[in-house]
Amino acid sequence: MQKKDRKKRLIIAIIIIVVLIAAAAAVLIAYRMGQSRSTGNDNANGVVLDDNASEWNQDLEDLSGGQSGIKIPGYGSITVPAGASTWQITLANPEGNNCYFQYSITIDDSETPVYESDYIEPGKAITEFEVSEPLEAGEYEIHLNIATYSMDGNNTRMNGADVTADLHVVE
Repeated sequence: MQKKDRKKRLIIAIIIIVVLIAAAAAVLIAYRMGQSRSTGNDNANGVVLDDNASEWNQDLEDLSGGQSGIKIPGYGSITVPAGASTWQITLANPEGNNCYFQYSITIDDSETPVYESDYIEPGKAITEFEVSEPLEAGEYEIHLNIATYSMDGNNTRMNGADVTADLHVVE
């Protein structure tokens, strides 16, 4: 009888140890996964700043008529090389804005973006980026969808813009 009780206690102790080790491993894995997602570009509010954005302080023509609000860059006509997977187009968040910009670029009537940026801080711009699908030579309509987010720690979606321009893809 004493042998059976001793054996039961040993089995229970082993089960408890295994459960504790498994729980500790789960916590460690969850912690490390959270750390691997957190790069130097994440802030405490979960905002992922775009690695490719660099300082940008170009003056934009003010077409606001003196109204206050978010400054949105305009684009006339854009030219990129046919078959190129890297485009050199400036995606800027003008200095003085009090919000993050996030660009999503679509072509013609497609709803699938060829490029999506992370958040861009005011006074910074992306000047070169990789598209998911190079285009053949021709004339297209490019949509630069700009989503804006508050910088108050809540990352609240603000008004944005859909800037349309002519895209010339040349040989």
